[in-house]
Amino acid sequence: MPALPSPLAVRNWNEVSRAYYKEVFDPKKQGEGFPAVLVDGDGTFRMKSYLKHQPDTEGLSCLSSIVGAKLCGLDPRNLNDIDFLIRTKTWYDAETGLIRLRSGEKGPDISADIYGYWPAIMGLQIASLYPEDPDFKHAAETTFQSFHQIAKGLGAPAHPDFGGLGWNFSTHSPGGRNEPMNRLGNAPSVAWVLMVGAANTGSHDMLECSRAAMGWHIEHPGRYEISHVMGPLTAARLNTMGVEKLDVGKVLNAWFGDGPPATHPWFVTSGTNLGGITCDGLDAGRVGEDFYAFTMGSLQNPAWIVPVVRYDPRYARAIGRFALHAANSCRLLQGQGLPAENQDHAAWKAKWDPDNLFFYEGLRTWDPSSKRSLRPYATGDPVMNGWVGKPKVAPENYLAERKEWFGEKPYNIAPYMGNHVGFLGGIVAATDVPGILSWDCVKTDWFHPPAFPTRLVFNPYKESKTVQLDLGPEKVHAYDLVTRTFLLRAASGNAQVTLAADTAAVIVLVPCTTKKPTNDGQRFVSDQTVIDWTSPGPEIPQ
Repeated sequence: MPALPSPLAVRNWNEVSRAYYKEVFDPKKQGEGFPAVLVDGDGTFRMKSYLKHQPDTEGLSCLSSIVGAKLCGLDPRNLNDIDFLIRTKTWYDAETGLIRLRSGEKGPDISADIYGYWPAIMGLQIASLYPEDPDFKHAAETTFQSFHQIAKGLGAPAHPDFGGLGWNFSTHSPGGRNEPMNRLGNAPSVAWVLMVGAANTGSHDMLECSRAAMGWHIEHPGRYEISHVMGPLTAARLNTMGVEKLDVGKVLNAWFGDGPPATHPWFVTSGTNLGGITCDGLDAGRVGEDFYAFTMGSLQNPAWIVPVVRYDPRYARAIGRFALHAANSCRLLQGQGLPAENQDHAAWKAKWDPDNLFFYEGLRTWDPSSKRSLRPYATGDPVMNGWVGKPKVAPENYLAERKEWFGEKPYNIAPYMGNHVGFLGGIVAATDVPGILSWDCVKTDWFHPPAFPTRLVFNPYKESKTVQLDLGPEKVHAYDLVTRTFLLRAASGNAQVTLAADTAAVIVLVPCTTKKPTNDGQRFVSDQTVIDWTSPGPEIPQ
């Protein structure tokens, strides 16, 4: 990826996220495709996967919106005067002990993909965000136990084999959908659940099963959609929890899609400029030499990769560069920055979504017409696949039919993808220097050990830059994990930090009121909170 995307056009993702959720959670909003949500009388709610579909309780739409709204500063307990959080509890299945894909879903068969493991993962995210809620706390406890059973059934810790499917709790054997997303790269999903489970329960066997699952992933790397997405964070955190070290570099290679297409059919776009627009940092499926980037993974990825730098700052520069591109390119998934002819529903957006809050399902290298002359192109699956009550649109007729009937209808506008926007908007903020972003490294490190506020900042320029950071009202020492030095001492409020050209800093804000840190030979610790996991560090002046 180039250091700076072109054009540089990062949206204010927190503002965008908050405005988006206020509309997507509004059952009274009227318009073509609206409302997007339906509040049921049975204590649950339904969300549209695509704005022209009927509302459903699919977890990718409903559960992700709860987590995303909370991350960006809203409270799902009171959105448009409705408590959506309490309604989310109907997704819990007591028989399997898991949050399921749909409200009220039963049955013993669990897929290892976004339709099986991932609803349970989002349930854990909700539990982490609402630790005071006894129902979600109980759901988290049973989720840890259920995933422990899955890992043991798949041979962990002694002989792990995650190359098959998910799990069937009735037959006690592999189960779930037999398709690539259920076979490639799912081991990190189990490993992450068991890692945070071990941290919560103290179970040594959970920890060993987690480490075995990640070890298997390193030896059998794979990547499909977001089943793998927590791999680098899991490996980096596990390396702080034992003597045996996992190769984080290899996990990152798989995360970015650096491997054979047969096992890595998905990847992160890199070095791609189409029509003068940099399209890097998006989560995409391979289409020959081209790509089809999807919104869900593109919005989720920074939330999982940014916290890695807390535990392994060696990768701060690379992750900072990726995160900048992701924050810059995700606007294209909304049609923001694209000509009207380079998207399916520009006519609909002009009338019903003038602020470009809603997302297309994805961004393709080229338009679906036989000419393939519009690059890049924002689109989705329903029109191309004939999911809209009409036959598939032939390539030679695509642009003509767009003008005739589907350009004014939001067939390919996908809340089940866009509802993840808070995962991005909740962790990134601008600084006073365009292109230098401030990333929260703690917020999406779910069930993390005690931590001081930590920010990742990356300077993509060829010269040093001085940026202003908000340190908060209390005095802190600003410690950089990359250089292992204090950038500021006893500072508060808006303070300036200088970054050398093409470098990153991972800044830990250590309160001046903390006790004198201890150096145990490996870590830098204060008040039982680790400042630096990889270095004993200098002393903080008292």
